[in-house]
Amino acid sequence: MSNMFLEWTRRPGGRREDGRSEMRSIRMEPPTTAKGIRTRALAVFAAVALLTLSLGVGVASANGGRHHGDAENTFTKWVTGVPNVAGDVADMAGVVGGDVGTGTYAGTVLKWTFDTTTVIEALYHFNGSKHSFTALMHIEQTGAKAVLSGVVTEGWLKGHQVTGEYKVITCTQSSGGCFQGTLDILRGPGD
Repeated sequence: MSNMFLEWTRRPGGRREDGRSEMRSIRMEPPTTAKGIRTRALAVFAAVALLTLSLGVGVASANGGRHHGDAENTFTKWVTGVPNVAGDVADMAGVVGGDVGTGTYAGTVLKWTFDTTTVIEALYHFNGSKHSFTALMHIEQTGAKAVLSGVVTEGWLKGHQVTGEYKVITCTQSSGGCFQGTLDILRGPGD
């Protein structure tokens, strides 16, 4: 009886000529409240579908504001020397991965200010098997964690903003520890 209810009711007057009760069948639609709920549910579903199409799946899925096409890179680096001369406070080496591909890291600390929050200006060179780039970085390290921001100055995605973070970890490459983190190149629509 597909979405229809069958209900038996007594006819007004209730008796036939022969004295027996008369019953008749009446077809009824589902109660209007259920019909209204289905209509509203369909409208909400259609609105969500249209919103997803108009904003794009990345935005509609609440991905934290991150563009799904950002170049995600990883690194582990360590200090290899401290020449402490103008323009070269410390030299760094390491390994990279992610969207640049497996490769090497080289870095130069340009300025290093120690305080409650250590502020560092540095050049990061990512030399991956797929892509290479250099970024001018601003780092703010508090304790064993740091926040990074900068811009790609040479190579792959030149001119794009860069953000990231790292934490200090123990490692065999340096008695002072290593710095392990992520560095993402932010891409805009159409990049």
